[in-house]
Amino acid sequence: MKKVITSILILCTLTVFSQKKIDQTELMKDLIIWKKSNGKMSGSFWIPNSYWKIALEGNPNVSKNTISLIEKSFKDYIILCAIDFKVGNGTNMTFKTRSEVEKNLMIIDINKKKYKPLSESEIKSDTKKLLSSISPMFAQTFGKMGEGMHFFVFRVKNDKGVNIINEFKKGSLIVHHSENIFKWKLPLSALVEDKYCPIDKEKMNGNWNFCPNHGKELKSK
Repeated sequence: MKKVITSILILCTLTVFSQKKIDQTELMKDLIIWKKSNGKMSGSFWIPNSYWKIALEGNPNVSKNTISLIEKSFKDYIILCAIDFKVGNGTNMTFKTRSEVEKNLMIIDINKKKYKPLSESEIKSDTKKLLSSISPMFAQTFGKMGEGMHFFVFRVKNDKGVNIINEFKKGSLIVHHSENIFKWKLPLSALVEDKYCPIDKEKMNGNWNFCPNHGKELKSK
């Protein structure tokens, strides 16, 4: 477990790779959604299971066994971080507690079925242990805001036991908390091959089908 935790500490300084070279900044933009209104802010940070391999693979300090252990621990779950706070004078922040955030927290699938966070007893012990070690490390990277970050675990599967939410396939992930709706359009754009405008060859979002400037169908490189 110590090796796993040490490996995760490296996450914030990695350049990540998959079938295409992935910009870590763009990936994080895909995973974190913020809502702001009248001095209040709330956010949702989704950590899909593929994140671990994408972030750690190819790093000489992280073994394949370590990556497999992390993936195995989280493969049956959706890991989500939620935060809600008020901004006062200067940098003063007042955070909602875990229980306050959890009160109305839910995931809504494409069939409008609602899922609440799992209780401690519903989560495997190895998963709980790993998450409890990871959470403070992630929170630390967010500075002051990290103090109000709360991690939750969900299970969102169909009748066959297959995860409904897949970051590589067409669909969506909808999260509700703090009187806000957070929606991820899938697949995540950072994980999709870029497309290009056939007119000026400008690189476009891989989830787009047509160039917003010329109206022409986008092409793969």
